[in-house]
Amino acid sequence: MPANDDIPLEPPLAIHRETVPAVEDRSYLLYAASALTAALCGGFLMAIVLPLAATGEIGGGDRVPWLTQAHGWIQLQGWVGLFVAGMAVRLIPRFAGRKPVPRRITVPLLMLLALPVLARMTLEPFAKGAAGEWSARAIGFGSMPGLAGVAGVLLVTLAKGRRQHEPWRYLAFAGAAWWLAWAGLAAWAGVRGAEHDGLVPATFDDTLTWVVIFGPIANFIWAVQSRSVPIFFGRKTPPVRRMAVPGLLLNGGAALLAVSLFSWNDETAARLSGAGLLCAGVASAWLPLVAGAVGGTAKRLRPRARAAGRFVLAANIASAGAGVALAWAGAHTLLSGEAEAFGLRDAARHALGLGLISMLILGMARLVAPVFALERVQPGRPSVIDRAPFWLMVGALALRVSAGLLYDQVSYESRMHLAATAGLLAWLAIGLFAFAMVRAVRAEKSTQALLRGIAERHGRV
Repeated sequence: MPANDDIPLEPPLAIHRETVPAVEDRSYLLYAASALTAALCGGFLMAIVLPLAATGEIGGGDRVPWLTQAHGWIQLQGWVGLFVAGMAVRLIPRFAGRKPVPRRITVPLLMLLALPVLARMTLEPFAKGAAGEWSARAIGFGSMPGLAGVAGVLLVTLAKGRRQHEPWRYLAFAGAAWWLAWAGLAAWAGVRGAEHDGLVPATFDDTLTWVVIFGPIANFIWAVQSRSVPIFFGRKTPPVRRMAVPGLLLNGGAALLAVSLFSWNDETAARLSGAGLLCAGVASAWLPLVAGAVGGTAKRLRPRARAAGRFVLAANIASAGAGVALAWAGAHTLLSGEAEAFGLRDAARHALGLGLISMLILGMARLVAPVFALERVQPGRPSVIDRAPFWLMVGALALRVSAGLLYDQVSYESRMHLAATAGLLAWLAIGLFAFAMVRAVRAEKSTQALLRGIAERHGRV
């Protein structure tokens, strides 16, 4: 018998006479494909090209500031945003006990989200003069419908869902609200960029990046982790009272960073930003201890699936390290009234981007996406292709974080070479993951037949 708080799934994942059949929403595959395209053809590719252009080893040195901003936002809005949006729209209705969001909503929503990412990939790095101003406005205002659409779908789903007193619900509500705020801030960034030849002012862009990492993205990461990861590692899901303080710090930090964008006084803006980084940094170090996992074995997973648990461990360890670094940098900025510890903040940003976010995407996708169901139940060890992305991402994380930590110790050229090598390793990891997903999709019919047979043999009908 399913537990009272379980969401029964259709065959072949679960078969029971009381199960309510529901058509599996496959649009998450379109979101994943779009995110992987943005990563491989945009964000991670630019992570290789950008450092080489900055050192003059390839052309494009005069466009490095534009390339830098395009790289960052393709990663956040494309690779991370599209993947998180797709999985949130798929998982949150199940968590809330609601029917899947229909394709007539998810597919148009994907188009609204993907078009501004495509514009960032094709226009933002290269447009100059009037074209740069026009593209900045188009990207900013063009981002609004998709970002607001994600917020609307999730807020309605949560409002109509079951009223569980669980931490994931409050984090998901906060995340949905932040997606709505992101829509407005994206338009404002477009206006600021149009005022400066398509280039958003560096301080504004840096602060907005942190707002998006901690608000729209991190809330959903910790919502999903708090509900799933402790179970994987044989622990109870955390109660609200254990999640309340770090959750408030996370969202309070994001709010302080957002407020700093509205300050016309540089010192006040810096102190607000520092306070925001301090709060969010403490939360980033605290949340892995209560909502994730920084040690142990994913013993509740099948043996074949436990390899994916390493991504979860590495992601949470990276978050804890990034949190400590951010708290230190934020405290210094708060006290001095000036931006401090640029290298430390750069290291923390990439520890969160490559570590917490990207590694968690690769690991959790293998653990919750139906397309990987066959791999999770098969006996034996994962293949080299399945194991390689983890070690490639670990190498990329170590090199890119080192480039930030060594900001004052090594030459600019050496740091850029480290960054380019890290970009190459990460690109290879994402490419192998994309290959594995394509392979799984092609084998999906046989996967469903095999799982149905397993369920029937075990008498779960």
